[in-house]
Amino acid sequence: MDNTTLPGLAWSAATAFWHELPRNLGAGLLLGLSAVPLGAALLAGAPGWVAAAATLPVTLALTGLAALTAGEHPRAAAMVRVDPVLALLLSVAGLALLAPWGVVPAAAVLIVGPYALAYGAVRGKRGLAALRGGVILAAYRPAWALTLTGLTVLGAFAAAASAGVLALVAAPLLLTIAGRQTAALLDEIDALRASR
Repeated sequence: MDNTTLPGLAWSAATAFWHELPRNLGAGLLLGLSAVPLGAALLAGAPGWVAAAATLPVTLALTGLAALTAGEHPRAAAMVRVDPVLALLLSVAGLALLAPWGVVPAAAVLIVGPYALAYGAVRGKRGLAALRGGVILAAYRPAWALTLTGLTVLGAFAAAASAGVLALVAAPLLLTIAGRQTAALLDEIDALRASR
C-alpha cells in the first residue's frame, strides 16, 4: 500500500501499532491511570474548574504517549518525555469549556491537538512551537486533519461506551496514525521547500 496516501499511512500505523502491541497497551494503561483524577472529579460532581484542571495529568500523559508512538521502534523511556507547556495549552481548552463560547476552543483542540502532539514528538519541538506546527499541518492538509478529528471522536465514543477499556487501544493507535501523517506531511513540506 502507498505510504503517501491517507489509507496507506493508516495501514502503516496500524501495522506498527500491532507490532508494538504490549508496549502500546502499557502506555495506554498509564494514560488510563492519568485519567483517574478527571474521572473522580466528574463522578463526584466537582465544580467545572476542578474537572477542567484534572485534564492536565491526561494531557501530560498524551505528550509522553505521542513521544512513544512517533518513532519507528518505540522505547518505553520516551513516555517520560512529557511537554508540560503543550499539556497546559491543551488543558486550557478544558477551562474554556466552562465559558459559553467554549465549544470553539474545544473544536480547535480536537482538530489541531493530535497534530500538535505528533509534531512535537516527530520534530522534537515543545510548547508553543509544537502547537504552531500542529496548526500549520492542519491548515496545510485540512482533509487529513478532519479525518483524524473524526477518528479521534470515534475513538472517544468507543472509549466512553466501553467504560474506558478501549482507551487503552484507541489513544495509542490514534497517536500512531497522527505520527505517520505528520512525518509524511513534513517530508512533503520539506521537499517543497528544497525545490524552491
